[in-house]
Amino acid sequence: MAAVTQRISNYLSGVSKQTDSKKLPGQVRECINGFPDVTLGLTKRPGFKFIKTLANTGGTEFDQTDLDNAKWFYINRSATRYIGCITPAAGGTNGSINIWNADTGAACTVTNGSAHTYLTGTSNTNYDVLSVQDTTIITNDAVTVTAQAATTGFVAQSRGTLLLTGTIEQMQGYDFSVTVAGSTTAAYTASNTADFDEILDTLKSRIDALSISGLNVTKYGTTLQLDRVVSSTRTAFTLSGKGGDDTERLVVYQDWADNESWLPPNSFHDQHVTILNSRLYDEDNYYAKFVATNPSTGGEGYWKETVANNISPGLTDTTMPYRLRNTGATTFVFETIPWGDRLVGDDTTNAHPSFVGKTIKKAFFHDDRLGFLSEDNVILSRAKDPYEFYATSARTHTMADPIDVNCASVRATKLYAILPARQGLTLFSKNQQFLIYSDDGPLTPQSTKIRPISNMEMSDEVDPIDVGTHFNFISKTPNFTRVFAMQTKGLGESPQILDIGRIVNEWITANIDTLVASIQNDFIAMSSQSSNTIYFYKTYTDGKELLMESWFKWVLPGTVQSMSIDQDDMYCVTKQGT
Repeated sequence: MAAVTQRISNYLSGVSKQTDSKKLPGQVRECINGFPDVTLGLTKRPGFKFIKTLANTGGTEFDQTDLDNAKWFYINRSATRYIGCITPAAGGTNGSINIWNADTGAACTVTNGSAHTYLTGTSNTNYDVLSVQDTTIITNDAVTVTAQAATTGFVAQSRGTLLLTGTIEQMQGYDFSVTVAGSTTAAYTASNTADFDEILDTLKSRIDALSISGLNVTKYGTTLQLDRVVSSTRTAFTLSGKGGDDTERLVVYQDWADNESWLPPNSFHDQHVTILNSRLYDEDNYYAKFVATNPSTGGEGYWKETVANNISPGLTDTTMPYRLRNTGATTFVFETIPWGDRLVGDDTTNAHPSFVGKTIKKAFFHDDRLGFLSEDNVILSRAKDPYEFYATSARTHTMADPIDVNCASVRATKLYAILPARQGLTLFSKNQQFLIYSDDGPLTPQSTKIRPISNMEMSDEVDPIDVGTHFNFISKTPNFTRVFAMQTKGLGESPQILDIGRIVNEWITANIDTLVASIQNDFIAMSSQSSNTIYFYKTYTDGKELLMESWFKWVLPGTVQSMSIDQDDMYCVTKQGT
């Protein structure tokens, strides 16, 4: 019997939409529910194991429209894996959060996750989900971030300080005078044997003798502190004075001091003073308050840097991203995040993050910093303090301070995704891509730079993915989807970009809304909530040469609502029937 031979050794090269004459050996017109493997050859795809029909915590199953257009996400908490979704707001009702155990399908309880005021997004593209260790941060780009209202209650010139400076010899035998609220104390000449206490006691008695309504004078060390409250209302007054051999031995000020040497070692608790440093530049100003050892009596204590009076203390937490936190194996709480307040400076020396007044598109985590993308800005928290977006001091800048940089471009730029690269972080907008990096290693406020690296047009509705050696992203036309691979080079070089879907042109439909990758299995997968088809692109290399690249697709029993890959496990949520 004659031997049976064939010219095609295998069918591992997948789908090609080229004409038959241009197809390579091993390419086919269509490959449905197959799985090419260099060891096992082209095999039938692994079967899915049915876990459970999704239901709420009461056991009521969802019908065909309850979870339509939801934002699906996957959480790996090491011991337990979860699948969740955020339903869109509709009909005047905000969205809600549902979470299930991925391996059992059991519904979890989400406290405050039902029709929450933050869940106003009407589309799954409004939401971004970031999981870091045991916390999942949810961002809604339909919510504009605001700052808290400015604090009130400060009344300018309602307090004052008289401070003796220099040696006692510079004060003995010289005149002193103080004018309070337009009334001048009688001229006082310190005796030749006077000491600090005598001078202060005399000045205090003469100010008291003016009988100014509501004025209280307290002696602390080498200072007199004046405080005026009339009928429980803090009231302003004017204050001036001079004394000593050069008329400058008595320092008099109210809300501001020329420099920190004017700050007395003793004062009343919470005395607030603006240190000018330079009267020409507001950038040199900072603010100090006195912390008394005994707040009720004042006296000894220390000065610490603080925030300006009548200024916003920080971010409005209900307009910032929220977090999902496990409180048990089957319980979560959806809550505000304790964002740090602005504790020092003002709107010039310690301004709000640039996302205030704008929306936040995406959250990410890099080098112990939590970051946000907001329009064309990249904002990162303080190092090792992910919820702090204000500097620790208005006087000095440190490498750990927050980072806030802009990628201004002649093109319309609205950042929607970010991925780590060997050189730094790659930023993606619909029409341009950027690299954020530092020449000195870690990103710092002083060293962070952004430069454009390419001008590819991308879909801003589907995030690019990192597959280890390169990135994959998609670009849509009205009728089909194109798939690209990007590999960044050195800082001085443009990235290498390949159209990896060129041989299946017009094969992938235009409704793709999910893109995931399995680095261990060398494939990417794409799906749509309105389709039952998953498109795959699988490769194999020996470290130097690409030995296999194959397009194929799987057809599932229902439309693919969610798709997640964790090592060798692939989870899908499908919708079929009711």
